[in-house]
Amino acid sequence: MTTIKDCGPQLSELDIFRLETLLKVRLPTEYKEFLLTKNGGRPIPDVIVVPGIPGSEADVQELFGLNRSEESSCIEWNLNTLAERLEEGLLPIACDSGGSIFCLSLRPADFGAVLYCDLQSVFADYGSSPDFYAVAPSFASFLTKLRPLA
Repeated sequence: MTTIKDCGPQLSELDIFRLETLLKVRLPTEYKEFLLTKNGGRPIPDVIVVPGIPGSEADVQELFGLNRSEESSCIEWNLNTLAERLEEGLLPIACDSGGSIFCLSLRPADFGAVLYCDLQSVFADYGSSPDFYAVAPSFASFLTKLRPLA
């Protein structure tokens, strides 16, 4: 079972509606519930296998939220900062300690899936697109796959 520490400030349905309006899409129900109850934070345990990536493991340093005190922990800030790096329909929801991110797909083909965006593979190479790796079919599944460092 995953515990979330350092949760963000309480959100309202209106906060979620504003985010969905900005994104022009409805969020998966389980992710909305996470934002309403936790609004980001630090998961324990925090390691996940990323199939297909060298080393195959990544940590989940921070789950992003809305209106958080640390700007880099905010969904909005990450959307703006990573706009040129992310494919359309991907919402940054978490980061690892190496600077790569986890995204929630809002695309019809894989709606709700969590993907790992390997930003380390294209560090300082803004002409290249990062590689994406499927991690979990849903946000809830993503949380259940977290485990302690072996």
